[in-house]
Amino acid sequence: MAQKQGRLVREPETGERRQAWGSVAENALRVDRADADVIVDALSVDHAGSFNLFYLLRKHFWTAAGAEHEALADFLEDAYKRLRAMNDALAIRIVELGGIPPNTPPTIQERAEVRLEAEHRYDLRASLEGDLEGYATLIAGMRDHVALAEERGDPGTAELLRDHLERLEADAHVIERALEAETLVRAEVLTDR
Repeated sequence: MAQKQGRLVREPETGERRQAWGSVAENALRVDRADADVIVDALSVDHAGSFNLFYLLRKHFWTAAGAEHEALADFLEDAYKRLRAMNDALAIRIVELGGIPPNTPPTIQERAEVRLEAEHRYDLRASLEGDLEGYATLIAGMRDHVALAEERGDPGTAELLRDHLERLEADAHVIERALEAETLVRAEVLTDR
């Protein structure tokens, strides 16, 4: 396949730029601007990581094969849809705090601590192990960011993160249980969620 040449991101030729990337404006939440800046940076890492984890799960939904692959594919589809909704909620919170969420492939990849899998197709066990590592990375960072938001006087962000952590931990547990199975997946593991 030929490599595409040229700029990935375009600047509009017309229109007024209302806020520069990387800046934090005053916010209606009344979070101090310096505190909001620190929280936006942290949420940007969570946002970018959840975006990458979404892509991992979606890829594995597309390519799931083997024993019980239909039940696993159903779980992966539900899980990536939950991640997509979480990703949107994090982006909205960043905007509410006066920031701009990472929104181009370069800015997402600069901030993401969850790494993407290479474009190739791998066996399902290896893929799920990578997914579990992605969940662990995202969960650890979000736990730290709950404490950061509380320290910086933003209980709303802390609560938002706590709500998402609960779901992320439950989904990670399903993947852990699937990996424990000798045949990789037992249908009852996926239906117990």
